This record gives sequence, C-alpha cells and structure tokens, in this order.
Amino acid sequence: MALRTLNLVVTDESRDGPAFDAAAALALRADAHLDLFALGVEPVAIEAMPTATSQMLIDAGRREAQEQAARLAGWAERRLPQGVRAAVEAVRVPGPGLTGTLGRLLRHADLALCPRPHGPGTGPLGGIVAESLLFGALLPVLFVPDAGCDLSRPWGRICIAWNDSDEALRAVRAALPFLQEAGQVDVAIVDPPPHAPDRADPGGALSLWLSRHGVRTEIAVLARTEPRVADTLLRFCRERGCEALVMGAYGHSRLREALLGGVTRDVLSSLPIPAVMAR
Repeated sequence: MALRTLNLVVTDESRDGPAFDAAAALALRADAHLDLFALGVEPVAIEAMPTATSQMLIDAGRREAQEQAARLAGWAERRLPQGVRAAVEAVRVPGPGLTGTLGRLLRHADLALCPRPHGPGTGPLGGIVAESLLFGALLPVLFVPDAGCDLSRPWGRICIAWNDSDEALRAVRAALPFLQEAGQVDVAIVDPPPHAPDRADPGGALSLWLSRHGVRTEIAVLARTEPRVADTLLRFCRERGCEALVMGAYGHSRLREALLGGVTRDVLSSLPIPAVMAR
C-alpha cells in the first residue's frame, strides 16, 4: 500500500523536532499529505476540592491547554519546509479518556510518526500518545530516534524481527513500501520455539511472500546471547548495518510490559535506529 496520509502528534517542541523533520521529509519523498496535531491536554477534575475551586482550576487548565495547543501549532507551521502538503490543527483534548479520544482523532492515516516514547528524558504523555496510535487508532507507527533519521532517501538495509505473530505480520505489511525500496532485508528470528508452526523452515513463508513483492530477504536464526531479546536484535542490526527495524508491538499486555519489561518496551526505551511497529 502506498503512503498517502501521514500523521504526527506534537506535544513538546524540545523533543518533537527529529520526528517532525522525518515526517516532513517522508511526506515530500512519498508525495503524501501530512496531518499535524498540536496537542493541549485539559486537566482532570479534582473531586476532593470544593466545587467552585475545582471549576476555577478546570477553567484555568482549559485555557492553558488551548494556549499550549496554539503555541505548538504555530511552532509546527513555522517549521514546515516548503513543498510539504500539510494541515496543522490545534487540538485541546480532555485528560480523562485521552487514549480513546486520540485514537478516534488519529485513525485516518496510513502511518504515524512518533518520537521515542519511553526511557530517559521522556514523560508520561509520550507513552500515552504512542499507545493511542497503536491501540486506539490501530495505526502502524514509525518511531524516530532522538538523533533523527534521514527519510529523504530509502533505507538501504532493514531488519525484520520475526516471531510468526499477528503483530509482526501487521508490521511487515505496514512497512512494505519501505521494504520494497531497500536493497537488502534481514529476517531475524531469536530462539524460535521448537513447537512453532514454521519450525521446519523458520521465516520461509514470510520470505516467499516478500519475494513476490520484489523484496530480497536473508533469514538469520539467532541464539539469545544477551540478557534481553531486544539487546540481541539491536546488536544484530548494528553488526549488519541495518538502518531500521520492523517488528510487532506489545505481544504481551501493556501492563505486563510496563511492570516487567518486554521487547517492545526495551526497544522503545533505547531506540538507536528507527522502528516501524504495529499492533
């Protein structure tokens, strides 16, 4: 599927610049439309306070959220390069039900872009936006590292983290435009279980399907030699010179990953290279 509509939620000028620039560059290269949503979040009502005091705080919070959204929208309009087909919208969203509200707002797109949502220097809003895109809007998301990434040209080499899951397959389908442009695609499979449906030929069916789309793949079955699966995958990407990673998101529940960790959370906390994920 060709990329025709991209979106990006702007929440923080100090962190969103690399993702913003990547989205604009991709929109130019793909001749896609870019929807930019400048987000201001209204406060949650404090029930323990007297009604009049609580309402005053809510009204002040709404004004602050509107001002925040307008400021971010102005920043986005000034940063847009010439030639990008884009729409900038200032959006004030109530704090309660933020994930669901954002999911409904953002779902009409082919791909969303998002800065690193977890790890050092991030706040709770980044994670909420990322999960709204993946779970609420059901969009594939291209997560952009803090250092940015050059999307004015195709990636030369891409790694697919394959575990035969529905999430991984959705991510591969979403990333097909990028995979078709790449010179080489590595399919990395970490410690495939002996009872896996494709145990006789790990990744073989995926490789065959991709070949029919003109994607040249090389399958690598990896032993887990690092404490975390994410470390094994990212080391493989580094050694092979992969410029991006494609993988399913949240194969475990969000709560489990938040409490105990998981491959999705681990990758998104470090994010040395861009990652295309889908749920």
